[in-house]
Amino acid sequence: MNFMGLSRKYAVNRLLTKSEKDWQLRQRTRLNVEPHYQLSVIKMNSTFLESVDKWYGWKGVMSCVAIVAIGMLGVFYCAMLFVSLARKRGVGDVSSDLSIMLMVTLMVVPVAIIVIWTLFRESFAYTHYPIRFNRKNREVHVFQLNGTVLTAKWNEIFFTLGELQYDQWEVRGHMLAPDKETVIHTFALSYIGSVSPESINSGNKKLRADDYVHAHWEFIRRYMEDGPQNLVSQVQFCIPVDARRETVYLSFERMFANIAGAPQLLYWMESPIFLLFSLFRIFAMRTSKLPKWTAEVEAACAIEPDDPYAIEGTLEGDRKAVFPQAAKAAGV
Repeated sequence: MNFMGLSRKYAVNRLLTKSEKDWQLRQRTRLNVEPHYQLSVIKMNSTFLESVDKWYGWKGVMSCVAIVAIGMLGVFYCAMLFVSLARKRGVGDVSSDLSIMLMVTLMVVPVAIIVIWTLFRESFAYTHYPIRFNRKNREVHVFQLNGTVLTAKWNEIFFTLGELQYDQWEVRGHMLAPDKETVIHTFALSYIGSVSPESINSGNKKLRADDYVHAHWEFIRRYMEDGPQNLVSQVQFCIPVDARRETVYLSFERMFANIAGAPQLLYWMESPIFLLFSLFRIFAMRTSKLPKWTAEVEAACAIEPDDPYAIEGTLEGDRKAVFPQAAKAAGV
């Protein structure tokens, strides 16, 4: 779980660091790891692959923390007001009460502003921020936080590992200025996870089977370089959020998927917390708008008729063929 880029912006208008250059992931370099889609695919076909953003799986957590904090601030403020009014004081002590309340207000208001800002970063925003990888015209379309779309050429994006807190890593795409050294925009792929020290500068060496950060990058890379034919079979779940909100059931299912691999005892201990997160996820989804691609992006991403590799999700999220007869004929 990491909200870098949502709660705090990526640093831009700066030069690439030495680490970023050392950790660069090249579009034409095949990594020795099995590609993995990591529950990120919305839909895929021979023209484009659309994935969710890296915050989608944990949507609801920021809203939960913010609303609980607002409630605690409200209780604290009302308690202070009640104590101040309940104390037996003479006329000469009114100014003291007012001073106390003014001091408490000055303490609470800045915190409340930060908390409300945090709430609106996730709720009352967009349900998700999709990324489209168009292999036909070799472009990447990124739906941004403000509702605009950022487009860049696949071969011109500088991909690299990005280090987060608590030994967490992600793959970042930097869009560079004409000097090829200055970062002007940054986005991240969908998956966050751990990376072993020996695989950070792995090149073509064998990577660990559980290195899903590299595996997810390889899934995207192979789609763009080789096409969907060798990847489509592994995608069993397509997130059904294209032009619609996820169902209440899916909100619970997706949130609990974050602890699906935990030991049974830990799973049941964490379940009440994730139940609460799920409720706030529903709130965040229902108060947010659906992202909508521009007409230019939709025109550039038109799917070919009878594309056998075109898949999307059912309402429950199961993969289905967009053109069933074509898929059957092609043995997909």
